[in-house]
Amino acid sequence: MRDKRFKLVTVESDFGAGKRGAAMGPQALIEELKQAQFDAFDVYNYVRLAPREEEPSMETPYGRNIENITSFQFKICQNISEIIQIGKVPFILSGDHSSANALVSGIKDFYANSRIGVIWVDAHADLHSPYTTPSGNIHGMPIAALMGDDHREIGHNQPREVTRKLWEDLKRLGRRRITPKIQSDDLVFIALRSTEPEEEYIITKEQVKAFRPDDIRKHGIAKIADMTLKYLSNCDYIFVSFDVDSLDSSVSTGTGTPVSDGLSVDEAQLLLTKLISQRNLIGFEITEINPMLDEINPMHKIICQLVRQIFKETDIGRIHE
Repeated sequence: MRDKRFKLVTVESDFGAGKRGAAMGPQALIEELKQAQFDAFDVYNYVRLAPREEEPSMETPYGRNIENITSFQFKICQNISEIIQIGKVPFILSGDHSSANALVSGIKDFYANSRIGVIWVDAHADLHSPYTTPSGNIHGMPIAALMGDDHREIGHNQPREVTRKLWEDLKRLGRRRITPKIQSDDLVFIALRSTEPEEEYIITKEQVKAFRPDDIRKHGIAKIADMTLKYLSNCDYIFVSFDVDSLDSSVSTGTGTPVSDGLSVDEAQLLLTKLISQRNLIGFEITEINPMLDEINPMHKIICQLVRQIFKETDIGRIHE
């Protein structure tokens, strides 16, 4: 039975990543869902967003490809807002995680006065800015952009003026130029286990809720899901972003930055089944599948089975029709 809430969106860019190939992830997953005859929502009629393949016209080492990323994110933001306007919930398959800034910005552009809770299921915190980044890769910066804070007090980089300007545009993405988009107490990390000292400083300073591997072992993933939803109970809407590197590196080989001690597929299924069934869900993202890096178990096949099982377990079509 089809869930009428969702509108499928692909964001086919890997400009924000340190390795190429994630741009192919959304199409690989869609083809796998088609072959599996997935019918919980329409995988044939979807919004396909892909940037033009252009070399950056300027050198921005502390924000690699930031010029192309900013231009593309304006388009993403607008499309997400339009999808919400017609009463649909975007189900997003994205290349690299930098796009999440545009996804939440599009939601906030439409629901300017609402509290948006963000559940970030990821091995990484993505709290860097051009002032703190060790790599310059913008897929490590979306949460900082959404929180609207550079944390220059702990920065060690001196970005060029063009980088600083475009970074301000990313923080203020959208028609309304709102910043911040989310508050620190409306954010929850799950499966977090690979951070830099600057990010740990921010998590401590802002008192961001973070569930790490030890917490998951102690409480179990079902309890973590309940604790997360209770913590965000004052939010009007919930956005879930699932980076496949939240899975353990024994499973998640087809992604740019695999990390050990992550979620099992069963744990991810239990967690996402709970989260996707929430009535105030306003967006759901799966990101960082990189078919070019698959050597053992193709990531898009694993995630296809995960998605199918989530919808089978919740029987969402009956719940929300």
